[in-house]
Amino acid sequence: MTDNPLEKCLAAFARDKNGDNYVRLLYAFRYTDVLVTEALPDGELPLFGNQGIVPNRRFVPDIISYAGKMLMPVYSDAGEIPANRPTGKAVYMHCRDWIKASRQKKTDGVVLNPFSKLSFILTRDQIKVLLSFPEV
Repeated sequence: MTDNPLEKCLAAFARDKNGDNYVRLLYAFRYTDVLVTEALPDGELPLFGNQGIVPNRRFVPDIISYAGKMLMPVYSDAGEIPANRPTGKAVYMHCRDWIKASRQKKTDGVVLNPFSKLSFILTRDQIKVLLSFPEV
């Protein structure tokens, strides 16, 4: 069993899709940092691009096609990112930061752990609800 609160709440919601578990999952999204992967710039290979020199550029999140939607993938931990998936760097972000990153590109929302048995899609409307939760 994992110690990650987001994974615990996702597992509980998968077992029993009731309102309480859904609210707990949303709160976990709000208060648990997630990993967001960077999109690779056109023509750049991961780790080897630019002879190992990282250019000074703005972070642009990776966007994937998932379940017929264009979504920004977020991960509960580094082990959820497939080793063979070409991406830029992965950065831990708090809720407001990954929401801001997701707005840089036109997306239908966010998907948690898209390459795992348990994944979860947050639509743009659900993300608006997250923004209404109080900061602690």
